[in-house]
Amino acid sequence: MRLLVALALLTSCLACSATTGSGGGGGVGLADVKGCDAKTASGCIGFTAPDGSGDGAANDTASLGDSDGSDNDTVGSSDAATDDSSVADSGSTDDIGDLDGFFDNPDTVSGGSDTITNNSNCNERAKIVYVVTEQNQLLSFTPDKLTLKLIGTLNCNASGTPFSMSVDRNANAWVLYQAGTFSVTGEGIFKVSTLDATCQSTSYKPNTKGLELFGMGFSSNGFGAQDETLFIAGGAASSFQTTKNLLGSIAFPSMAVSNLATIDIAGGADLTGNGKGELFGFFPDSSPPSVRQIDKTNGTTTGQSWPLPASVFNNTQAWAFAQWGGNFYLFFQSITDPSTNVWKLDPTTGQATKVLSNIGYTVTGAGVSSCAPTGAAP
Repeated sequence: MRLLVALALLTSCLACSATTGSGGGGGVGLADVKGCDAKTASGCIGFTAPDGSGDGAANDTASLGDSDGSDNDTVGSSDAATDDSSVADSGSTDDIGDLDGFFDNPDTVSGGSDTITNNSNCNERAKIVYVVTEQNQLLSFTPDKLTLKLIGTLNCNASGTPFSMSVDRNANAWVLYQAGTFSVTGEGIFKVSTLDATCQSTSYKPNTKGLELFGMGFSSNGFGAQDETLFIAGGAASSFQTTKNLLGSIAFPSMAVSNLATIDIAGGADLTGNGKGELFGFFPDSSPPSVRQIDKTNGTTTGQSWPLPASVFNNTQAWAFAQWGGNFYLFFQSITDPSTNVWKLDPTTGQATKVLSNIGYTVTGAGVSSCAPTGAAP
C-alpha cells in the first residue's frame, strides 16, 4: 500500500517487539539482495540443486526416496538429503507434487504429516510470495532464501499505481490500483499472471460500498480446505490510515463486494491469510504498530497479536506483508527510507528482525495464497 501521511518524526533507536508478556530486540539489517542467486537454471522460484543425484535437474533419483525420478515422494518415503529433514512421511497427500523440498511443509514429528497437506489443487507458483512495486514491477520473493526475482513490468490499463495485491491458489495475482498518487480513490482490480506479469481488466467496480482503498489477502475456508476467500480491509481514501477499516470480501467470478464487519482498531490494514483458515492484518499506524489476527466473521482482533517497535514502524510511506512458513514478512518503507526494508516477525518469540535493507524497490503490495507453507520453513 502506498500513502503519504505525515505522522510523528522518525526516531533513531530500535525498540523491542513482543508478543503479550514477552519481548525481543529489533534485528540488524542484512546485506541488500536485489537479484536471484539460485544455483539452478530455473531461478529462485521454488527450485533447488538436486540432492546429490548428479542428473543436473531439480529432481531426485529413486535412491533418494522417489519411485519415478519426478521428485514426488511416494507415501511412506522421505528424502535423506533435504526433503522433510529425513522425517518420514505419513500415509496422506503429504509431499505429492512438491518440488525438491522447497514447497514442502516439514513434518513436525517423526511419522507425522505436514501442517497442511490438502493442497492438491495448488499451482506450484502459488506457494511462494509475490510483491508489486510503485513502479509497476512484479517480483517473486523466496522467504527461506531471502531472494527477490523480477518477473516483469505490469501493463495494466491504469493511470495510477499499484496499491495492494493478493495471490490465489492458481497463482493469479489480483492487484488494486490507486488512481493517481497518495490519498486518492481506487482505480480498479486487475488480474496479473505471476508467470510473466501480463495484465487483464476485471469486472470489479471501483469504490464499492465505501471501500475506496484496501489491503487484501486470501484465506482458506477452513483448515486445509481447497477453496479460499479473498478478504479486503479498507475504507475512504482520505481516512484509510486513521480510522477503523471495514472488513469485506470479494466474490469470484462476479467480483462483487460484500461488507462483513468493522475491524475494531484504527489504522490502515494490509491482510494475509493461510491454509489454516486464519486471517491477519499488519497495522503500522495503530497504537502501537502491530500484526493482529482478525476474526473473519466480526472483525475483532482480540486473538493473537504482536506489537511492533514504534520507533521503526512510523512515518508510513508504503507497507505490505505476507505469511510464509509460519512467519510474517513485513515490507515497510518510512518517509525517510530510500526504498523498502523487509522484516521477519517470528510469532513464537514476537521478535521482529530486519532481514533485507533498502531492496531498491518501493513495495506497495504483497501476495501469498493459502497454498503456502504454514509451519516451519524447510
